Amino acid sequence: MTDIVTTHITVALVLFLLGLYCVLSKRNLIKIVIGIEVMNKGVILNFITAGYYQNNLGIAQAIVVTVILIDAVVVAVLFALIVNVFRHNKRIFAEDAARLKG
Repeated sequence: MTDIVTTHITVALVLFLLGLYCVLSKRNLIKIVIGIEVMNKGVILNFITAGYYQNNLGIAQAIVVTVILIDAVVVAVLFALIVNVFRHNKRIFAEDAARLKG
C-alpha cells in the first residue's frame, strides 16, 4: 500500500472510532446524531480511498453520492424524531425517546 492510502485509512478509522465513542458515551440525542455523522464521514473516506487504491474511482464516487443522499434522509428523520421528543418531554435525552408512544 502506498503512504497516502495508509494515511487515509488511518484517518477514516479515527473518524469512525470518534463517532462511535460519541454515540456510545453521550445522552443528548443531537450529540448522538453528530456522532453518527462523524462515523459516516469515516466510511465515506474509506470508500473513496478503496476506489483510489483499486483504480476504480468512478464507482466509489457513485457509491458515496448514494450514501450521502441516504444520509440526508436519515438525518431529516432523526431530527424530526428529536423535535417530537422535545415537544413531549421538554428535553432531548436518549431515555426520553423510549417513552414516546404511537
